[in-house]
Amino acid sequence: MATHHLAALLFALMAVPAFLSARWLAQGRLPLSNGSTGMTVRDKAVLDNKLARLLRMIGLAMLATAAGLVLWGEQERRLLGLIVVMFLVVNGLAAACIYTVASAKRRARRGGG
Repeated sequence: MATHHLAALLFALMAVPAFLSARWLAQGRLPLSNGSTGMTVRDKAVLDNKLARLLRMIGLAMLATAAGLVLWGEQERRLLGLIVVMFLVVNGLAAACIYTVASAKRRARRGGG
């Protein structure tokens, strides 16, 4: 097995926690944080759904990276482009998660949505 195939397998396995967390969030199975005071049940459900959607997108980006590694593992230029795009997408989605939680907390402190 080539090293790029091993790296692709690793990326595919690292996507599993993102999908599991998204599923648990959507089902309401993850415990709420202590900082969620002031949020209604509806607000918490909306936040959970937004975060679940973002986590699914992170998982899909990681699976796409794994597929790209399998296809282009021998081509350095394409592999470099894949890594740069993956870095930007995953970090952008992580920043969107942080922004989503921060804005929900701000709305809860203000007392409304």
